[in-house]
Amino acid sequence: MPLFQPERVAVIGGGCTGITTFWALRNSTHDVHLFEASDSLGGRVKALPFEHNDHRVDVNTSPPTFNAGTSHHLGITGVKAPFSFGATDGIDSFQWCGSVLKSILLRPWTLCNFETYRILCDVIWMRYMAVDVLDHGFEACNPTDAQSLSMHEYLAGEEYSNIFIENYLAPLLSMLWSTNAGRFLPRVPAKALVQALCDHQLLRPRQALPDWRRIGPGVSHFIQTMTKSFPSSKVHLKTRVREVVQYGKKYGIMTSAGEEMFFNHIVFAVNGQETIKILGTLANEQEKEIMRSLGSTRNISVLHSDPLLMPNVEDPGPACNYILGPSNQDWPTQPSNNTTTTTSHISSLSYIANFLDSIPFHLFGPIYITLNPFTPPHPSQVQGVWEFTDPEPSAQTLIAQHHLPSIQNKRGLSYGFCWTGRGHLEDAITAGLRIAIQDLGAEAPFHVKFHQDPLEAAASGPPGLGLRDNAIRTIIRLVHVYVLIMRLVLVLFRALPGAAVKAKTRFRPMCNAAAASKEKTS
Repeated sequence: MPLFQPERVAVIGGGCTGITTFWALRNSTHDVHLFEASDSLGGRVKALPFEHNDHRVDVNTSPPTFNAGTSHHLGITGVKAPFSFGATDGIDSFQWCGSVLKSILLRPWTLCNFETYRILCDVIWMRYMAVDVLDHGFEACNPTDAQSLSMHEYLAGEEYSNIFIENYLAPLLSMLWSTNAGRFLPRVPAKALVQALCDHQLLRPRQALPDWRRIGPGVSHFIQTMTKSFPSSKVHLKTRVREVVQYGKKYGIMTSAGEEMFFNHIVFAVNGQETIKILGTLANEQEKEIMRSLGSTRNISVLHSDPLLMPNVEDPGPACNYILGPSNQDWPTQPSNNTTTTTSHISSLSYIANFLDSIPFHLFGPIYITLNPFTPPHPSQVQGVWEFTDPEPSAQTLIAQHHLPSIQNKRGLSYGFCWTGRGHLEDAITAGLRIAIQDLGAEAPFHVKFHQDPLEAAASGPPGLGLRDNAIRTIIRLVHVYVLIMRLVLVLFRALPGAAVKAKTRFRPMCNAAAASKEKTS
C-alpha cells in the first residue's frame, strides 16, 4: 500500500459524497476542509417539518429506503420497507408489489381489464427474455447496435406495449431510482438498464425478491450521525467556492466572501456543470468532455397534502405512485409498425411519506412528496418546495462514467458524485469512500466493495440460466411463434374478401364484353 504524505485537502460540496469523503478522512494525517454553499450539510438529503392539527413531524425529503442485497457493505441497519408502486392516469390505475402474482391476487378485479393481460404478457417476456441483451451472442448478431441500443429501440423491436411501459416499467424504475424515469427512459442504454434490473433481482422469477429496507430514523438522521463529530473550524457553511487557481503544485480556492485558501488536493463533490464552472480555464479538454457528458436534470419536489394530485389512487395506495398526465412527445418520433407507440404522457412521481417514514395517518393524514408535478397542489396544502439535480442516464453518461478513472487523482484533483454509479444514495457514499481510500489513503473501519461501472457490469454477460429457466424460455418462444402465425393468418383472412372483390371488379368488364359478343353473333 503506497504511503501518503500529509496534505491540505479541500472538499467542495456538502452532499453525501462530500460528507463521506470528509468522514473517512477525519482520523487521517491530512488537514481536510469541507466547503458548502448552503447553510446545512446533506444536499438533497434533509428533513422538513410538516404540521397538521397542532401536530408536527419531520419528513425526509429523500426516500429512506435501500436494497439490502446491493447495499450490505454500507453497514446500514433498518426495518422492512414496502416494495410497492402504482400508476394511474386518473381513470385506470394499476398497483404492483414484488410478486406480480401477489399483485393480481390482492386486486383480482383488474383481470376484468384487457390491458392487464397485455401487461402480464410483457412482464413475463421481459423477466425471462430481457437477459438476452446481455448475451455476447446478441452483440455478435448486432455488432454495431448492441452497445448503443436505446430502450426505445429495444422496446420497439421487441414489440412491448405502451400500456406496459407507462403502467409497469416506468413506475418500477421510478421507484428504484427515486426519480421520474419516464423523462429519460427512451434514451437509457438497454444493456445498462437490463443489468440494473438483474442486480435488483427483478428478472427471472426463480430469484428471491429484493430485500427492501428503510433506515429507521430516516436518511437525515444517518447524515446527522456522520457529521456530529465534524469540527466546526473545518466545515465552512454558507461558503461558495467561485474559482480555483493553480500555483505550481498547489491550488488556491477563492470563496464568495473574497477569501483565498491554499490546498494540495481538491475533491469536487458537486455535479459536472458546477465542477467545470469552478475550474474555469484550469480544466483541460479531457476533463471538460467527461464532465459535460455526465448529464443531470433539475427537479422540483413539493411536500404537500393535496389528494387531487393523486387521482384514482386507492386508499391507502402504494408507497410510490406514477401519475400520468396529458399526451406529450417525450418519446422519439419515428415510424413504427409495432405495438410500442411513439408518444408518451407527461408524468410526475408521488411518494406517500407516511409509509416511508412510519408517520401515522390518524394524526397527520396522508403526506405526499411529489416530483415535478404537472398540476401544482393547492397553496394552502403545500408545506415545502425545493429543487435538486439528478443524474440523467444516457449512453453519453455511461461512457463518461467509464472514462472517469482516466482523470481521477491527476494533478491533485478528484471527482465524485452520485453519477459515479446509477444515482443512488449508495453510489454517492461509495464515491466518497473511493476518493478517501484510493486517492488519499484513508482507512475505513469496514471493508468497502467498489462495484463496477454500469458498462463494465453489463459487459460481464447474462446471469447463468438453469435447465428450468431454459425450458420456460423455450415454451414462451413457442407460444410467441404460435401467436405470430395466428396474426399472419388473421391478416391473410382479412385480405381475402378484398382480393375477391377486386378480382370480381377486374373481370366484370371482360365478362360483359363476352356476353355482348355472344348476343351479337346469335
